[in-house]
Amino acid sequence: MRVFCVERWIVWLVTAFLAAAAWLFSGLRVRDLPWFAAGAVVLLVLAMGCGWVKGAGREGVRRAWWTRDAFFWGGLLFLAYLGLQAWNSGRALFFDVEHGRWAYSAPMHVGWPWAFNRQEALEMVYWFFPAWAIGLALRAPCMTRQGLTRFAHGVVCSGGLLASFGIVQYLSGSRGVYWAVPLGCDFFASFTYSNHAAAYFVMIGALGSGLLLREALRSAGSVRKTHVVVLGVAVVLCLAGANLSLSRAGVILAWVLAVFIVGYGLIRGWRALRPVARLNMGMAMLAAVAILYFAVSGFGRAEIRREFSVRRPPLHQLMPALAGINLDLSVRPMLWRAGWEVFKAHPLYGVGGWGFRYLAAFHIPPDSQEALRRSRGWANVHNDPIQFLAEFGLAGMACMIVAAGALVAPLAGHAVRRGSVYTLTCAGLGLVVVFSLIDLPFRCPAILWTWVAILAALPRLRIIPSQSHMSQGL
Repeated sequence: MRVFCVERWIVWLVTAFLAAAAWLFSGLRVRDLPWFAAGAVVLLVLAMGCGWVKGAGREGVRRAWWTRDAFFWGGLLFLAYLGLQAWNSGRALFFDVEHGRWAYSAPMHVGWPWAFNRQEALEMVYWFFPAWAIGLALRAPCMTRQGLTRFAHGVVCSGGLLASFGIVQYLSGSRGVYWAVPLGCDFFASFTYSNHAAAYFVMIGALGSGLLLREALRSAGSVRKTHVVVLGVAVVLCLAGANLSLSRAGVILAWVLAVFIVGYGLIRGWRALRPVARLNMGMAMLAAVAILYFAVSGFGRAEIRREFSVRRPPLHQLMPALAGINLDLSVRPMLWRAGWEVFKAHPLYGVGGWGFRYLAAFHIPPDSQEALRRSRGWANVHNDPIQFLAEFGLAGMACMIVAAGALVAPLAGHAVRRGSVYTLTCAGLGLVVVFSLIDLPFRCPAILWTWVAILAALPRLRIIPSQSHMSQGL
């Protein structure tokens, strides 16, 4: 199979994979996970067979490219670790008569990584295996800057379409996803948790804005107006979707991103464009912001104001100085402390995938138990780093850090130009990380997979081409 064919297959498969994950209830339905795993196997086979590198020594033996990739080894070790936790699972709750308290039975093999429930622990494998396969596919030697650009455009267009669907569904007053699946919680588009929708659309909006600005700053004769229009519409739709998800954090982050896009775009445009082009760009940005503002305020102003209005005394106000605005963290600080206590009790190996919910009550003060029971989502810490530490321990986190470090390290290379795609995409990825400190975006497969895919593609997407075919804006 020729290299360009492999690249084309990877681009289409990864784009379709991520689109399907977002549209199919954000990948959270357990019954869909085996199908995504099967797709990840196909991607892995394509990626691992598409390139070879020259080895050390006089003979120069050719070796598979992934044998030198820290992301491959870090991810492989982490998946093996998750598999070991799932294998050494099965802890039952019982009442310890001797000590007069509830406790859990010991795992099959004491001193090894373990989990409470095998099916729940295996769900972690189903989450992280596709992320690893997608990351490897987009890092494969056959992937070119042009192919990764097509992938990025496909992800942004899919995100814009999903945001438009979510807006239509929101305006219709639907009580269920796809008008057919009723839920007892807030949702938006295909995301069964509104905070997940907000994080996803902020991330896609940031990627789209970087691509949009790069197109807008091309030399006058090479600007592709169709791309500018499509990307502009997709960015506005994504930011509008983040607002209409009615996630308070999503609304704040969406407008922080919008202000950053405008400020960064004006600075770049002022340096790169002629006076008339500067004026046109400024007017276009002003019009886009105005459209976004009036669309959000016209369709969701009352609901957004209701979300930020104080209706009861806050349990933990994020900013006490803004007491008139609802920035209540609710029981999150209590869950953060419980997650940290679980980690300190099991620091090396953690408590396995979904293990926090089995031990949370043991680390909540008795006078706070009732508040915890009244809250939703207490099976999660609502702080992804703490939850990963609690469930995977230092051993699992070390593997994650190796894999994540392999994705981040190339961004510091001298061959990567710090242009609009680099800056704005990093801003979006960073906002998801910030969001993960007060919520759980990385416990949504669609966000996890897309975040890893964008981060894996970004270094080569931003590599300086050998021949400059753009006069500015790269």
